[in-house]
Amino acid sequence: MPEAPSRFEISERLERDIANYLGKGVRTVQRYEREMGLPIHRPAGKSSAAVVATRTELEEWATAPRSRMDSVAKRRALESRTNKLRAGFLQVDCEIALTFASIASGASNQETRRRTIEIARKAYDTIVRLRKDTGLSDAQADKLEADLLRLKNELQTLGQKFQSVP
Repeated sequence: MPEAPSRFEISERLERDIANYLGKGVRTVQRYEREMGLPIHRPAGKSSAAVVATRTELEEWATAPRSRMDSVAKRRALESRTNKLRAGFLQVDCEIALTFASIASGASNQETRRRTIEIARKAYDTIVRLRKDTGLSDAQADKLEADLLRLKNELQTLGQKFQSVP
């Protein structure tokens, strides 16, 4: 491999130097950084083009087994994507549960009433359990909390009992 810039050298052109060192294009290096954990550091207070890398880190990254190298970046991306999906699921599930509770309130058929209450209650319990492990923005958390409170009140009106939490 060609000579890499010296250790912790900051340069506006370092991304190009890293790309040349690895025998790749700049966009490929940027993708490797984003998706595969290429050890490029961006110093605070510097432009986004300013980067720092060490020859040792680059060599270790380049010779590391791909499955181990990929797993960290993939896990981070998956966790982020999974969290977004989970947050969306919780909100949609809560809205659906509110719909079922509303259907139960207006149902004249006892079997329909029982089934829709059961569905709404299962959704409530699932949401309460899953929200603990879901990163929500303040706005998402506030909306979900308000919807859950509304759902709980509707379920109590329909005869559901809830354990009080100390």
